Amino acid sequence: MNSAGKVIAWVLSFDDNESVLKFLAHAKKRFADNPGSGLAAERYRRFPSLKRPDSPDNGIVLQIPKKHRPGDHCPGDLRISRDSLAGKIVGRAFGKDGQPLSEIRSQDNYVEDIIEITRSMQEQLLTASGKAIGRFLIPQALAREFVGNAYLGMLDVNPLGGDRVRAELLEESIQLWAQKHDDGQLVISGSSRVSSKNREGIITDTGRKWTHLVDLKWHGFIDLDTKGIREIILTAHGKEKLNWGGPGSRVSPDATRNPVAHLPSGHSLDISSAVRYGIITK
Repeated sequence: MNSAGKVIAWVLSFDDNESVLKFLAHAKKRFADNPGSGLAAERYRRFPSLKRPDSPDNGIVLQIPKKHRPGDHCPGDLRISRDSLAGKIVGRAFGKDGQPLSEIRSQDNYVEDIIEITRSMQEQLLTASGKAIGRFLIPQALAREFVGNAYLGMLDVNPLGGDRVRAELLEESIQLWAQKHDDGQLVISGSSRVSSKNREGIITDTGRKWTHLVDLKWHGFIDLDTKGIREIILTAHGKEKLNWGGPGSRVSPDATRNPVAHLPSGHSLDISSAVRYGIITK
């Protein structure tokens, strides 16, 4: 985009690695020649060989405010429901030597995300804790919030909370137990095992073909008071298997193929590794 917020060029993929640099040079020149409005957006299915018709400018000059108006919500702010508790989850993949994999820019090896503990989840936990005499299962809504965010990779391969139109849930076994203590803390332990795959016969833009299994043991505590959850600290460790691409997919496992020619399809994955996750709220 240029300084006026107009699209310079829209590109889906590239002919080869050199085309990426050519595209950046091309966009830089278009930016210099067209700093304002009136710019038609160039569109490429693949740059530069597969060009689509330009999208003409709509003639609207964007007004970019220096700050949000009173009452406006900033799109960059975290959106959580009123009375919800926000938490953070971090996950790492580990190599055969027992050390965390170093390439943390990749979601295949490292993830960070936000979880939301709603008012309803907290009330369900308070009710269950109040009725229990000893050890009890924490409510499934809360347990699934933990488990449903503990996975490596992109959103498409979420084995529990993903797109059920294009994904098929194969296995769901979640048993997270709480042991009450006099100080208001619940000591958490248990296990989860969830797996999914792409649903057969669904046409997608990436030709995705995948399977994903996450098998974890959970430990930690939840600090309660009469109003709700004050703090959560949980850890999980176990095994994760993620396959993306291969025969029948547009994603080839052949390392010699041109990766930038099929960017929406991603890169081929065949991962089986030890993993650890941590969840914290305050």
